[in-house]
Amino acid sequence: MSDAPDAPIQIASFATPFEAEAARALLEENGIDAFVLEDDAGGALPPLGAATGGARLMVRAEDAPAALDLLNQPPV
Repeated sequence: MSDAPDAPIQIASFATPFEAEAARALLEENGIDAFVLEDDAGGALPPLGAATGGARLMVRAEDAPAALDLLNQPPV
C-alpha cells in the first residue's frame, strides 16, 4: 500500500453495510469522497462480512481528519 496522501485508508468499520453506507453518504454530502469495502459474498453470506472485519469505510488519507470529525459529531 502506498503512503501517498490520496491513498485510501480505513477510518471506521460497521457491523452492517447499511450503517457504513449511511456514514459514506454523510461524508459525501459534505464533500468528502468515500467508499465502503465489504466481503459478504454479495449479501449471500452475512456472517462472512463479520468475520472479515465488517463493512469498512474508506477515505483518502488527507481527508481522514475531516471525515472523522464529521462522523464524531453528535446527531442533530
